[in-house]
Amino acid sequence: MNLRTVELDHTDHAALDLWWGAASRGFLSKPETDVAVRAERRQLLVGSSILGVYDDTAAEPLVPVATLGSFPTAFSIPGGTVRALAITEVTVSTSHERRGIARSLMENRLHHAQATGAAVVALTASEATIYGRYGFAPSTWEYTHEVDPKRVAWRGAPPAGRVHTLDPRSLAIVAPELFERSRGAGDIDRGVAWWKQALREVTIRHFSHGEGDTLALRYDDADGEPQGYALYRVGEEWGTIVVDDLVTTTPEARYALWRHLTGISLTTKVTFHQAPADEAIPWRLVDRRAVKTSARADSLWLRIVDVPTVLGARRFTVPGPSTPREHVLDVVDALGFAEGRFVLRIDERGAAVAERLGDVPEPDAATDTDTDAVRLTINELSAVLLGGPRVSALAEAGLITGSADAVRALDLAFVTEHAPFLRTHF
Repeated sequence: MNLRTVELDHTDHAALDLWWGAASRGFLSKPETDVAVRAERRQLLVGSSILGVYDDTAAEPLVPVATLGSFPTAFSIPGGTVRALAITEVTVSTSHERRGIARSLMENRLHHAQATGAAVVALTASEATIYGRYGFAPSTWEYTHEVDPKRVAWRGAPPAGRVHTLDPRSLAIVAPELFERSRGAGDIDRGVAWWKQALREVTIRHFSHGEGDTLALRYDDADGEPQGYALYRVGEEWGTIVVDDLVTTTPEARYALWRHLTGISLTTKVTFHQAPADEAIPWRLVDRRAVKTSARADSLWLRIVDVPTVLGARRFTVPGPSTPREHVLDVVDALGFAEGRFVLRIDERGAAVAERLGDVPEPDAATDTDTDAVRLTINELSAVLLGGPRVSALAEAGLITGSADAVRALDLAFVTEHAPFLRTHF
């Protein structure tokens, strides 16, 4: 079988349209036929690397049998930012599965990330069993909350500011500013093309999927300063409201927008998509059972390729002066990108320096007896990087090993104030 991996030229519109069609079929979507929408889709690929795998013996040799897109982005981690490579639109045609195509594409992008200075590689996974073999692990979770407005009664007075109803396009300047001000661990960049889709400046939609068009709210505090916005729509079922994007810079703004959305006349259900794991607003309700969590899903999958850079950019928790602040990590990486013994030194402010000491000793090596090292694979280190799953939980599951004291000290160091959260699917 004659397979070729090609990085597409962004000026080759015919090839890009066929690539999009193959990617759409891979995710059970209809290929786009509208000429204007095709042109908009091509604009979404600006700044991305577009890979297609072609079979010259296929009945349609110009249609790729596998697709992958990637783009560089700034990635927020606790207390800092690192360079990342985001991977998207990974598909392999059923007729060409189990031929090593996906592995070849993924390893290609891992090498690319390493060569271009990315510290981590990120993706969202439609299936949970594919990407672990390449060193990825889930690191953030999102929830879907369904609220019954008839049972909603709030503790406390309304916020002092004001909620405005407006056209989504009027948020073109303020929404990106609010997003940047509110960035937290798990966030990636939102480019111009993303905002144009979300705010309805183009035909293609991030949200809705054929339902009602996007509506918008903005919350201004008592001084008239914007502190948050919401993008929502009317659902297919009469009386339902679906909230797709809720960005706030203060707890007051989040409270105000929740109050408004659950108080809209004639509404029978409000669905909040992509809610963070530590959503606090339900605790403001007299009846917390007014909020039902209908779904929980992993969202962001991470793969570290540069351990010293990513750990050196992170802020860690320092519980007290007696807690050890030097940790030895034996990181096992089956693909070899980030394997080694590392020492992580954390100062009294939580800033860190990570240094590679050498290769990972065998578990029973005599040279390892005098070092209280914690042993884990790159999957586990990637999972705990943002503070989502606890080191202690993965140790209890047998995925992280070491002495009880060493594991406990590392567990405390990785704890974060807020749960990590991916707000921008890609």
